[in-house]
Amino acid sequence: MLKRKDYLELIEEIRNTEKKSIDEYIESVLEPLRNENPNFIETLYKDIHYLLKDIDKEGENDLEIQNGDFVIEDSDLKLTGYQSRLHNLLIWLHMEMIKKLTESNPLEFVGKMENFEKKFLNKPNYTPEYKAALDKIRKSLKKERKLNLGEKENLWEKVWDLDNFELKPNIGGIGINLNNFLDKLRKK
Repeated sequence: MLKRKDYLELIEEIRNTEKKSIDEYIESVLEPLRNENPNFIETLYKDIHYLLKDIDKEGENDLEIQNGDFVIEDSDLKLTGYQSRLHNLLIWLHMEMIKKLTESNPLEFVGKMENFEKKFLNKPNYTPEYKAALDKIRKSLKKERKLNLGEKENLWEKVWDLDNFELKPNIGGIGINLNNFLDKLRKK
């Protein structure tokens, strides 16, 4: 049985896998783990869904259409916006969940999928330590997305970034990390 920290290691390993080898990674690593762990797909799907939720802007990761035709890139349908390897794996995990939910009775699929989303997928019942580790990965995904799309932070994002504040042994208990703030202003 996999432990929760093993899922974090898998997610980091997936992020570092090249896009072309994601199919090989699924066959060689994820399929054997799936056979050994009964809720592996659901748990990995929930974690990756949490990481990618609200990272994309409106209209991103939709099918790209040019001149009325779907765009094909690297023998796959091209999506708009930035896709990480986790986006690609989330598509596979979603298809696997659809297969699992339609096996017993395809006519009840819609109800089962809604139930899965409401009662499992959208309920982040993580321990504080695990949630903090996921949030750290999520923050790095946001930075990766901004770098790859060439987006820049505006001045107010730099000013109100929580990294600028730190705990101090003073009356209020909170101070400002001026070095971090100045470094952010220099990076334009």
